[in-house]
Amino acid sequence: MDDAAEPSCRPVSNPEVMMNRFARQLTESRAFRACILAVIGLAGVLAGLETDTNLASRHGVLLHVLDRMVIGIFILEIALKLLAHGSQPLKYFGDGWNVFDCVVVALCLLPVAGPFAAVLRLARVLRLLRLVSSLPKLQ
Repeated sequence: MDDAAEPSCRPVSNPEVMMNRFARQLTESRAFRACILAVIGLAGVLAGLETDTNLASRHGVLLHVLDRMVIGIFILEIALKLLAHGSQPLKYFGDGWNVFDCVVVALCLLPVAGPFAAVLRLARVLRLLRLVSSLPKLQ
């Protein structure tokens, strides 16, 4: 059999291609999607907890640290999905949910205080809308 006829059967030695393939397999896996859904749920709980002024005054630092960790996970998810597209990372933005995710994460990174902080809390709750597309029973 001619090896040139089936290039996918040959081992890949290019590290960049291997990373792209790994990122694609990871981000398309059921376990990865389940973890992201769990983080989305955690983000919603954190946003809700921060609305309780008494709780926020006692545990505000912890809530802030947890929220930053959640945002870090979302940034990592975006980076992995971009990497999964290999030499055409702009294809990532062809999915409306990916654009939505980027906008919400960008809004969450804005350093806003005062009356606009409530608007940011609302933006963080918007992450929960991703659950609608991921869980058919919610649709």
